[in-house]
Amino acid sequence: LVQHNIEMAKFSGYKRRCASLEAEDWILSIRKNRVIDGFLSKPSSSSKRLLVVLLLFATIQVVLHRYVTPKNDIVAMETVSPPPQRLEFVHITKTGGSAIERAGFEHGINWGACHYTNIKEVGCSNPDIEYTPPNFQSYELTSPWHMPPSMLSEYIRNNSALGKNPYDGADLFTVVRNPYDRIVSEYYCPWQGFSPKFGIGNKTKTQDINDPIKLNNWIKDMITKLSAAMKVFDENNRDITGRIIKRKQGKKYNKDPGILAQKHFVNQVNYIFDNNGNVIVKNILHYENLSDEFHSLMKKYGLSDLELPNKQSGGVYTDTNSLEKKMTYRELDEESIRIIN
Repeated sequence: LVQHNIEMAKFSGYKRRCASLEAEDWILSIRKNRVIDGFLSKPSSSSKRLLVVLLLFATIQVVLHRYVTPKNDIVAMETVSPPPQRLEFVHITKTGGSAIERAGFEHGINWGACHYTNIKEVGCSNPDIEYTPPNFQSYELTSPWHMPPSMLSEYIRNNSALGKNPYDGADLFTVVRNPYDRIVSEYYCPWQGFSPKFGIGNKTKTQDINDPIKLNNWIKDMITKLSAAMKVFDENNRDITGRIIKRKQGKKYNKDPGILAQKHFVNQVNYIFDNNGNVIVKNILHYENLSDEFHSLMKKYGLSDLELPNKQSGGVYTDTNSLEKKMTYRELDEESIRIIN
C-alpha cells in the first residue's frame, strides 16, 4: 500500500508538471504569435472566449505547479517511507534477555523463548513455532532460543523437530555484556548457577553463596567441564569439514551433558558472527546501557511503545532481596580471569 501511494504520488506530480509545462509553452506561443492555423490573425467572438478560457486554465496550471504541487510532492515523498524490517531477538544468556522477551510479548510480539514454549515467569503463552522439548539433555534440541543463529540454521537442516527458523528474513538484535560480569551472573543463575532454583544442579541453599572462594572454584570447575564436553562433542558429531553430523538421540542414548545442552556458557562472539566471520546480527546492544539503547532501537523499528520492565519491581528471575548482596567481577581471582579469557 505504501509503495502504491508513493507511485501514485509520483505519477500525479508527473501529470501536473506535464500539464503546467504544456501551459507555459502555450502562453509563450501566444506571445510570439505562433499559434497554428492563424488563430490570432482573425479572431472571432467565439475564438476570443475560447482564448480567455485557455489562458485562464494555463495560468491556474502554472500557479499550481510553481506554488502548490512541488511542496506537496516533497512532503509526500519525505513522510511516506517503507515499513521497517521485521525485528527478531537473539537471546544470549544473562544479558537481560528474559526482560526483552516479556516486553515483546506484552505488545503481541514473540521473541526468543516465546516462539517455542509457555514460560510463566516471562509471560509467554502463545508460541508460534511447533516445538516439543526433549525429555533428555540435547545440545541440538534443548532451548533453541539460546542457540547461535548460524548453529540453529545448521541444526534445522538436520532436524525437523526444531520447526521453522524465526530469524529467516528478519533483522536481528542481541545484547552483549562484560564477560566477567556475565559469568558472575551465571553463578547466581536460578537455572544453571551455583544454587539453582529451577534447573539441574546441586541444591546448596545451606551454604553461603556470597563467598568469593566458592565463586572462583565454581567458575574454574564449570569452564573446565564445559571445555571437555565441547571437545568430546566436536570429535563425535562433526565431519572433517566441521559440519554437524545428523544423529539420533533419546533418553537412554546419545544424551549430552547438561552444561553443554543448556548453552549458558556459549561465547558471545559466536552469536554475532557466522562460521566464516560474517556479521549476522545487525543490531548489538550493551547490557551496561540497555534501557537507553533498547528504547532507541525500538523507535527505529516503529516499536516505541515497548519498554523494559523495571529490574527492581518487575525483573524476570530477579531476587530483589539479594541484589545488593551479590558479588561482582572484583571478586574474581587471577586464575579465574585467565580461564575465562
